[in-house]
Amino acid sequence: MKKSIWLLCLLSFKFFYGQKVEILNKSGFEHNYAIKHFNYIEEINDTSNLKYIATLQIKGKAYCYTGTVVRWAVKMQEIAQKLNADAFCLKEYTEKDSIATLTINIYFAGDYYLKMNSRKINKNGIYVFGTSTKYTDTADFYLNGIKQIFNSPKTFNISAVLNTDYNLGVNKDKITNLLVKYKSEKKSRYFILPKSKANTANLKAMKNPANKGSAGLAAAAAVGGPIGVGVYLMMSSGPNRVIELPYRYGRFLYDIFK
Repeated sequence: MKKSIWLLCLLSFKFFYGQKVEILNKSGFEHNYAIKHFNYIEEINDTSNLKYIATLQIKGKAYCYTGTVVRWAVKMQEIAQKLNADAFCLKEYTEKDSIATLTINIYFAGDYYLKMNSRKINKNGIYVFGTSTKYTDTADFYLNGIKQIFNSPKTFNISAVLNTDYNLGVNKDKITNLLVKYKSEKKSRYFILPKSKANTANLKAMKNPANKGSAGLAAAAAVGGPIGVGVYLMMSSGPNRVIELPYRYGRFLYDIFK
């Protein structure tokens, strides 16, 4: 039974990943530095100090699902790092007639610029993304036990106050609560609501991969690449928690759906 489930997951995400990353333009710039990080550019209107490497694009059915955009971003990161890029920014995202097009620019920034970039990160924010990318849809979750409804795919934004508890729950059951609390200035945190908000009776909440937050998604990406991320999101879509994104993908989604 377990093998059948995993096979279904892999086949499902092979279908999702049928779209190929296209290199629309390539500068020819090359370097021999070791790439340690891959960061999102905070000020996307000022890239004059960066070495442009290429423009990447994916086009296909996104199924009006925010998580698909994240999977595409992970897939693009794999190509970007093969081209020795260490930074990226959004160029354009569109959806029309159920077809989505995602375009990013990738760069070599170097350690000095990346340190400067890290000082500009968004801080002490809590951002919740809905599941759907349809502007006609709404999303909902519970904040400290009170139901919140917002337009999808616009984000629900919270400017967190220090030493204040923010419990994010996908339903009324307190077991779905995920506590977010800032004791000092830290980088903002980004979450996607799961597709299913029902608790799963035959799984213990502690076994839900979403409980590992961004660490779980990062590990899935490191081990399984885009397919690993896809399986992680699918496995995280059931029992009880919102899904936390690594900062770079959260900032990326925010610039798309702000």
